[in-house]
Amino acid sequence: MTQNLSKSLKIAVLLVVSVLFSAFSTNSTATKMSIFDALKSKSIGASIVSNGKHNGNSVDLKITNLTNQYIELIIPAGTKYSTAADDEQTLIQIEDKFIALQPKQTYTGNAAAFCTEASDRCPTSSSAMTISKNTNPKFTELSEYIKGKSIDKSTFQDAVWAISDGYSVSNISAEDQVSIDFRKKVADITGQKNPWFNSPQNVTIDDRGNFNMETVLIAGQLEFMCNKGTMVHQDIYKANGEAVLISDKTMQARYGNVKYRFQMQVKGWEKGDYYIKLHDGTNEITRYEFSV
Repeated sequence: MTQNLSKSLKIAVLLVVSVLFSAFSTNSTATKMSIFDALKSKSIGASIVSNGKHNGNSVDLKITNLTNQYIELIIPAGTKYSTAADDEQTLIQIEDKFIALQPKQTYTGNAAAFCTEASDRCPTSSSAMTISKNTNPKFTELSEYIKGKSIDKSTFQDAVWAISDGYSVSNISAEDQVSIDFRKKVADITGQKNPWFNSPQNVTIDDRGNFNMETVLIAGQLEFMCNKGTMVHQDIYKANGEAVLISDKTMQARYGNVKYRFQMQVKGWEKGDYYIKLHDGTNEITRYEFSV
């Protein structure tokens, strides 16, 4: 009985080792290559087409392994996608994408790529796209930073526009420590000041593919020192001192360092610079500047 169990155990161990060896062998014999090398060597055939989006899964892919070998394909971060129309946006991929292809297998899916030219039109749906390599070190630094981090991907487009178009990093909503750190990094990359507020954008696209962006909200934390019992007023002014909103409401602040969250809808406001003035009815306590 003991001999039979020992024999069965040996067989089971050999089977496990055989499976592991087979998996390792398959992986070790795979050909690893970038999409650029694979296209150059004609190891793959590829259809790369715009689906009409300017960010997220904006590129449709159909890739066929033309060889008799297993291919581990990488579409590297920094891959740029362009249509033949000069007035249409070039998109950039900021994360590596890996595709495993069995011999003769066809993969159908998407690449996540983001607009790098906000002043141009959105790529036309069904337009063929060509790929090229990024040459901007700022995008390379961005891609290196996000590797392995759980960053909200909905912030990626605003990060790309901060680099490509000089848009404010305040458009990157920073509500938790990961997004706060991410926005600080983008500010470092672009050389921008990292402001105290979030200014999320409402992005609309007209029938011709042109973008219209509007700030819809200003939100962030205000902080100031205050004497006990001070009645604090909060007013809004344009940068030139013209009053926009004089509030008849006050709040009684506690003594010391006061912090509170400010949030205001600004949809429809004139573009420009503004400031929040906190005062006790006579004397200014502090002010916070923001832009719409």
